[in-house]
Amino acid sequence: MGLLTDNGPPAWHPASDELKSACKLAAEHCRKKGKQITKIALQYSLLNKDISTVLVGMNSPTQVEENVAAALELSSSGIDKELLNELENILGPVKNQTWPSGIQQS
Repeated sequence: MGLLTDNGPPAWHPASDELKSACKLAAEHCRKKGKQITKIALQYSLLNKDISTVLVGMNSPTQVEENVAAALELSSSGIDKELLNELENILGPVKNQTWPSGIQQS
């Protein structure tokens, strides 16, 4: 839903301000290192055995090509462990934070 992208989430995103801010810092960290947060986020999701389904939003053929390239790179070279560690440190305080979704019962 845009949290781990360079553009960030839309204004209506239900995540807390704390979570949005941490994700923005993580994206900025990647940009400063010449990396794409979307790439490492996808690779992390594909590598994580606890995640059984990965849904990726794409709005252009270029994004499809980038995501396929990220998956192929993961299978041939693995994930950038140094960057992943840095991002885990940035996102650690909000790890596992979520928000209500779906139909709420009253």
